Amino acid sequence: MDIMKSFNLAIDYIEDNLTDELDEKEITRITGYSFPMFSRIFSIISGYSLSEYIRLRKMTNAANDLKNSDKRIIDIAIKYGYNSQDSFALAFKNFHKLTPGQVKRGQKYQYFPRIYFSISVQGGNQMDIKIEKKKAFKVAGIKSDVTKSSNFPKVWDRLLEKLPREKFEELGNGQIFGVGYDYIMDEEDSFIYLAGFDLTDEVKAEELGLDILSIPEKEYAIVSLEGPIPKCIHEGWKYIISYFFPKEGYRHDESPDFEVYGDGDPNSEDYKMELWVPIVKE
Repeated sequence: MDIMKSFNLAIDYIEDNLTDELDEKEITRITGYSFPMFSRIFSIISGYSLSEYIRLRKMTNAANDLKNSDKRIIDIAIKYGYNSQDSFALAFKNFHKLTPGQVKRGQKYQYFPRIYFSISVQGGNQMDIKIEKKKAFKVAGIKSDVTKSSNFPKVWDRLLEKLPREKFEELGNGQIFGVGYDYIMDEEDSFIYLAGFDLTDEVKAEELGLDILSIPEKEYAIVSLEGPIPKCIHEGWKYIISYFFPKEGYRHDESPDFEVYGDGDPNSEDYKMELWVPIVKE
């Protein structure tokens, strides 16, 4: 089953269980991905974190219940996982800009629709992707717990305080990476981000107090990108997940993936870089 079909089935499951605690193992059974990786991919292709999507869908359904049933506000609050009417009313007003009572009396409310996934890449937006096996290698740098809204440059600033850019080649070949791994399903979709470079002199890296990540031999989908960061990165991820994976029958293997930076101005329209996405056949 391709990723779009399995993710739509997972959304079916989530929609059927908005008033219950989700079974992470069931999401894994449906999609074949761990719950954190499912959450991450969902965020990439939808533009919403999974927790945000669930919250917005709960608020939509709660408003519908208020309008079309005789249930008390407190009963609906409890139904959708709130411990008090006050906490429910606050979350409700933040989304609908109305109180639960106003909606119950017939005022129009916000509607957030169910998400459906499909392959929608047009021919003019084709990206250059090649499959390549990379031998085992090491990356050295600074790692930090981050979220998708974090200021990644701060991680790079910490690395450059330890080791100036021109010194990278003294420890390796000078290839610069941003590495993402250990994704966690929480309110902010946090993960480990390592700002670093390829490493050949592990002893010197340890002396400098750098974090070292060992990468085993892997097969990667290598996506060539052009344009300013982060726009080109977002477009590359959406393309590989929404189009390349289902078309070619691959999936992310849940090991670290890489942003591989080139030379030049990362804010320019002609900036060039790559994504290395670890893959396995479905």
